[in-house]
Amino acid sequence: MSKILIVDDDPNIALLVQMALSKRKGYKIEISSNGMDALEKIKREPPDLVLLDIMMPGINGFDVCKKIKSDEKTKFIPVIMVTAKSEMADKIYGMDIGANDYITKPFNPDELLARVQAHLRIKALESELADRREVDVALKMAVTLQHEINNPLTGIIGSMELMQDWETLEKEEIDEILKNTLALSIRIKEIMVKVNRISKVVATDYLTDSEMVDLEQSIDSLDP
Repeated sequence: MSKILIVDDDPNIALLVQMALSKRKGYKIEISSNGMDALEKIKREPPDLVLLDIMMPGINGFDVCKKIKSDEKTKFIPVIMVTAKSEMADKIYGMDIGANDYITKPFNPDELLARVQAHLRIKALESELADRREVDVALKMAVTLQHEINNPLTGIIGSMELMQDWETLEKEEIDEILKNTLALSIRIKEIMVKVNRISKVVATDYLTDSEMVDLEQSIDSLDP
């Protein structure tokens, strides 16, 4: 169920918007009468879409929109400005600060509902694409770690197997095994340091129909 927050200091307008949205089932509607209350509700439980009036006492709609779009946790919430202001400059300014759409009072209920549905569909598609990207990156990273760590780990395991018969080994052989084990362990640590420094994901071919993360290319050159 999609959650929609209506922000308007006029209860009659808020009711009209709510009635327009009630034509379609599946929406959970909340109403805020001022910008401060809206921001608190958005922080506490982010909605899927905000219908935002501009002219409100205290914090106006433009400022509310700015705060929504400047917060990493809420910047992808669609914001539709609903206002009596029809000046082109206000519309342009609203878009410049991140508003996704603009509808002028008095509005057509069917048009309002259509725009809400469109932006909720876009948000759902963006979320689906983001989820797919996260899975894709996770798979590439799994291939990378398997490729990068498998060889040194296999070497360490082999060394430990040799050490099981340490009583039969010469001191020089034991020293060499320990030296190699330490070097391989350091190699794994270096790999994990690079993983922690990844600032972007640059993929490279691994096997047929498979990719891995290029650790060197994925580390920002400005990193120390």
